[in-house]
Amino acid sequence: MRSIRLIKSGSIQSRDRGGAADGTAEISWAISDQDGAVLPCGFGRWHEALCEPKTLTYDEVILVLDGVFGVEASDGTRVEGCPGDVIELCKGATVKYFGTNAKLFFVIN
Repeated sequence: MRSIRLIKSGSIQSRDRGGAADGTAEISWAISDQDGAVLPCGFGRWHEALCEPKTLTYDEVILVLDGVFGVEASDGTRVEGCPGDVIELCKGATVKYFGTNAKLFFVIN
């Protein structure tokens, strides 16, 4: 059982998130569930991308690092976070992500 680990920044690779028609929507897994992680997490970049609705199979917490990042739920609830803001999403919610010059850190469980 591992008690501590360092993930070097050079090992974190960005990839297209998928489900976005225009703009930029990238994620970079720092620790993925494929690593057997209890709390998979990573980084994202988002700019003017139109995303498909997604029903979450996990709880998610998003820390906005830069720009504006937002989430719209299927019930019409819409939130926009600025640097330092935290967005909490619950398993089972159907959401669409959006943002402008956004950089973020996320954790899922």
